[in-house]
Amino acid sequence: MAMFVLPAFLFAQEKAAAPQSDAKSFPEPDFILRDNDLKPQKGGLVLGPMESDGKGGTKGSFAVYGGSSLIHVGSLSFSSDGRILAVGSTPGRVDLWDVEKRTKLRSLAGGSTLALSPDGRLLANDGNGIEIRDVATGKLFKRIPWSLTTSTPGVQRTVKKLEFNPPGSLLHVSSNGENDLVFDVSSGQLVATLASTQQGQFSRDGAFLVGGNAKHLITWSTKDWTKVSDSPNGPDYVTRIAPFPEKDLAVVGGPKNARLVHLSSGEEIAKVGLGYTNFAAFSLDGALILTYSSGGFGVWDTTGRQYCYKEGLGNGTIGISADGRWLAAATANGGTGVAIWNVQSALGVCGARRPPARSP
Repeated sequence: MAMFVLPAFLFAQEKAAAPQSDAKSFPEPDFILRDNDLKPQKGGLVLGPMESDGKGGTKGSFAVYGGSSLIHVGSLSFSSDGRILAVGSTPGRVDLWDVEKRTKLRSLAGGSTLALSPDGRLLANDGNGIEIRDVATGKLFKRIPWSLTTSTPGVQRTVKKLEFNPPGSLLHVSSNGENDLVFDVSSGQLVATLASTQQGQFSRDGAFLVGGNAKHLITWSTKDWTKVSDSPNGPDYVTRIAPFPEKDLAVVGGPKNARLVHLSSGEEIAKVGLGYTNFAAFSLDGALILTYSSGGFGVWDTTGRQYCYKEGLGNGTIGISADGRWLAAATANGGTGVAIWNVQSALGVCGARRPPARSP
């Protein structure tokens, strides 16, 4: 039996909470993108519980029985038109898929955490430092140096999330227990260090970046990196944030639940998921919320009504294309397989059809 540090994309194995009584079952995927050359790990994967490390991060463990290697999807990122899907897997593999044609375009060496630029031309991943590569050729465009060392003993500065802003000119980096950073893509230079901000997320128009920690929920202006608002948050650390500043809304996910709050005040409106939150996103009009926690995957409205529910959607790694067409979820049994749903069709089954959902 081998023991490892649990990657951030795996979620707590808590007993799933029962869905609301009138919630429908979220449908099965439309298709699965699967690499036939790579098969799931034999012997099974046993997950240990996620819990706070007391320093704003997460700790846990897992054991693998049988087999000689572990392949597991750690991040998913679409181009803004939904045509290309980038899949980052351990140990150090990136696959690029044409979603409509269900064809793999190419594979690259890289890290399990990645982001695809909105135009699909650049790929950022946590390889040797933070690498930014040309998608068409695979050639290195820019390398941003990255040290794992922190001032806290036993805590590494591991990259947890990468995100391009809508124009593709900035790269936002979230890491374990550290303040979020923003880099200029062309030069690789640091643009901003966002105090008291983790798991930040750009707004749909790129005018704001919203993040926080166990005490703060902060909206930053991306024009000059000044604070637009700073609201109370907590008491738990943040695992995921999805903002919708147009309606003064945000979903704040933590280790115990996902909360819908007013962005300007931090006031809670409703719980929209129970357990460790891995994913959150708004529909384009802000009327619907999609979350995935250890309590299950859910589709909600802004009153806290749940339309759809599914337990065990995947391993906790989910992405939505910015055009709202596709929902992707990494399969739960290892390997590089990714299940794909047509979002609008799925919402129709849920009885909650709305304008397309946007990228979280």
